[in-house]
Amino acid sequence: MEFDAPTFATSVLSHDLSKPIVATAALAPGQVIFAEVASIVSAGGYSDDESHEPDCDDDDCGGCCEVDNEHDGTQLDADDLAAVSPYVAEHYDALGATCDSLAALTSVDKRKTLFKLLHMAANDVSSPLITSLLALDVSANHHLSASMDAAKALRASHAGLIPSVLSDDQVAHVIAVLNKHSIPLEEVDAVGLFVVVPKLKHSCEPNAAYTDSGDAIYVTAIRPIAVGDAITVDFFDSFYMTVADRAQVFQEEGEPPCGCSVCNGTAPDKSRSFRCQVAGCDGIVHPTNAVFECTKCHATWTDATIAAAEAEEKALTSDLDNTENFGQLDAILKSSKLHLYHHIFYTVMQVLSEENVVDISDDVALSILTRQIDALNYVVPFAHSEKVSLYDSIAQAHIALGDIAKAADAYACALAVCHVVFGSDSKTTQLFATLASNTPKSVDEIPAAYGLEWIDDPHDFA
Repeated sequence: MEFDAPTFATSVLSHDLSKPIVATAALAPGQVIFAEVASIVSAGGYSDDESHEPDCDDDDCGGCCEVDNEHDGTQLDADDLAAVSPYVAEHYDALGATCDSLAALTSVDKRKTLFKLLHMAANDVSSPLITSLLALDVSANHHLSASMDAAKALRASHAGLIPSVLSDDQVAHVIAVLNKHSIPLEEVDAVGLFVVVPKLKHSCEPNAAYTDSGDAIYVTAIRPIAVGDAITVDFFDSFYMTVADRAQVFQEEGEPPCGCSVCNGTAPDKSRSFRCQVAGCDGIVHPTNAVFECTKCHATWTDATIAAAEAEEKALTSDLDNTENFGQLDAILKSSKLHLYHHIFYTVMQVLSEENVVDISDDVALSILTRQIDALNYVVPFAHSEKVSLYDSIAQAHIALGDIAKAADAYACALAVCHVVFGSDSKTTQLFATLASNTPKSVDEIPAAYGLEWIDDPHDFA
């Protein structure tokens, strides 16, 4: 952890993991609620650097050197070998081949974690971690059937892997827990096994956010939380998903339906934004269940108007796949029933920004980024880490255009979000505090301000 934070045991939360975790004292936005260090961390493979192309043939490419020279994570490193049994060390490749055919264990990082847990159980089946995992409720886990298949197949194929102190039911239980309680840790390019964080309730309108820091995750309040309120986070990045897409994700993940106001149909689905068709009205129309109503003039659409708009949604989903630049996107926008804030346009803006980052001018980039942050602030009215990234990019675009005052304003906006999402002690918050008060005066000063160095040319740093 990058700063001191309460543990779950010392937090002002209820501690019965068989029930929803609720606040036992009021919590304010930006307050770190608790932090949890991963019980086990396992790497699953090399993650390509964003600036590295897998088919690169540049002899001097740092990404290629990293792929060639560094451990790729799919094999056992020294830390792994110290935590697994001699059987695993000797038969690791054969175990991998078996696991590749098992739906519950196709993930390298999760199977590594399983091997470590089995060795731990063989040494002490009553260890606190094994006891905690076996006590977790997996009755509603949709991975349970596949987990049982994996447990039986592993015992049949590799009798030396599974300790006799564990039954097939217990091994299946542990595998099911792994598929629910494993969370990616970006900073260390691995996956961590967590007992508490995954027990938090999901909500598309959460009152808290979770952030990884090294081998730990900390949870921060992003809204006022009253005594008795359940702590909720967005586990599925559903903030800009439609209600239908959210429901599909929950079904695929074996999760219960979300009870937020958008998902339960008491608030409009802003990710589906349309232009009001009433002459002279510039309002935005959203569906709430089957009712499409303008937020400004409150006119409701007829079935025929709804059908036409939904037909355009379907057509645009495929048509925009062929959109290559922002000029083409603007031409589509002018005649579309869909509003700029519609999730289809937001996604296309993201894709075009990534694909054309080198080719577009700074003023065009700023225009697109401004559209994106306006859309995100409208659709997602609460603090979110995605806003920090956008404000950061907006600030850098202003610096490139020579408007340092507006860059400082954008950094200040990012800082305000950081205080809520990450807490005041976070290194990210502290970075943006520095950027807002001591904003770079030119593009050349940007890398040093972020603690980075030029790689090659002044527009490529890391």
